[in-house]
Amino acid sequence: MAKIEFHRETYNRTETDDSPPSVECLEVLVWGRGGTANQQFVIGSGSNFNASTNFWIEVRYSVQGLPVFYTRNIVSHAWEDVCEGQLALLEEFIEGKKMKVFAFGDMLPETSLSLERKTYTYDGEEGQEQTHVYCGLNIRLDFGAIFGHSGPGERMVEILFPNLELEEGLGFMRELIADLEAACQGRHPDPGLLPPGFSQWPFARELNRRSYDKISETYDEDYFEEDPLLKDAFDDWLSQLPKSAHVLDAGCGHGHPVITHLLERGLRVTGSDLSPVMLGRARDRFPQVEFREKDTTELEAEAEFDGVCSFSSMIYLDPIDFFHSIYRIYRALKPGGSLFLYGYDLHPDWRGRPYQLTLGQWMWDYTRGLEETTRGLEEHGYFKVVKTVMTESEEALQERIAKWREETQKEHDEWLASLGPDTHIERTDYSTVTPKLLYPYLMIAKKQER
Repeated sequence: MAKIEFHRETYNRTETDDSPPSVECLEVLVWGRGGTANQQFVIGSGSNFNASTNFWIEVRYSVQGLPVFYTRNIVSHAWEDVCEGQLALLEEFIEGKKMKVFAFGDMLPETSLSLERKTYTYDGEEGQEQTHVYCGLNIRLDFGAIFGHSGPGERMVEILFPNLELEEGLGFMRELIADLEAACQGRHPDPGLLPPGFSQWPFARELNRRSYDKISETYDEDYFEEDPLLKDAFDDWLSQLPKSAHVLDAGCGHGHPVITHLLERGLRVTGSDLSPVMLGRARDRFPQVEFREKDTTELEAEAEFDGVCSFSSMIYLDPIDFFHSIYRIYRALKPGGSLFLYGYDLHPDWRGRPYQLTLGQWMWDYTRGLEETTRGLEEHGYFKVVKTVMTESEEALQERIAKWREETQKEHDEWLASLGPDTHIERTDYSTVTPKLLYPYLMIAKKQER
């Protein structure tokens, strides 16, 4: 983690004064790449066609250990060389021969982190000219691209530290380089090594809570009727749990059909969700079930459950909350406990735009594929994935592909016709194109001993 601390003694401090100094802290933590080189990263008003050059970060400024400012953002870097040779470039920056500014985030006037080398010349002792080298740290956060879907640079927040000792700034950049190199290698921070509550963000939680409250009366999912392969896999998972197992439905919403199914199997059930209105519906329907108003990043249970299931919930969290949820569920499971996840990769060909319209409401969410979810569960040794299933039948998939080809061909041909007979654009034949369509999947993972 890239970190700078400022300690200032209290003004007019005396020898007998035991009042504490003022302590400020700036922290920037890289949470991984935005995707792969074959995925677009949609952000703001446009797309970056190589999602692997985008990096999730969280920025935290605190005083006396208490949060003053926190946000999440995306650093876009134009070239893949961000993953190599950065320490050597930093040495050149230190020498001051080739560059006066060392920076990450050179795509457009978007989010960036930069260190500027500065010099101050003055007359020293005996009239000799002295030069002091110091630096300025500038963190520019593009809020418009993240929250307003605007063009780059339209709404910016800057955090400036104009007068740092050079070694302070260099230490910050060395830590940032280490984080970026880890992200380039597919590694993410381990939430189990972070302080409790480190990544809590009221904005995302309350935005999603409010949205689910609004749609609670009309929200309805019938997972098992719509997806027979899912029902069979879920029943098989349940059969592997201890008799009368205690199961947590994480992100339970109003409880149907998952809690209904669990109770029919004679299991002890607890539900958790961030929406109090959804939980109100669940409590009315299942008075015998305990419900907790918490999202998966807030679970406080310790070795309480034999199994945890999450349907169309945990898989849609952004990378930061996803990894925190993995850790929280790991803690909540008993030794040998099991996790069942189900959801969709909504956009296999792109990543990005976490602030978006979902179910007709503004929400903060994300999408991830089966391989990404598997790597995330196993990365820090909390879980071992023992089963994965693409739950759509081959017949249904082929029907969707055929429909996509037909509709896409029609749109393409209408567009060509609108250009007139003199156009030089050749017609694309979509009859052989394999689209990247959304797909449902499930996985089962076992808690590991660490």
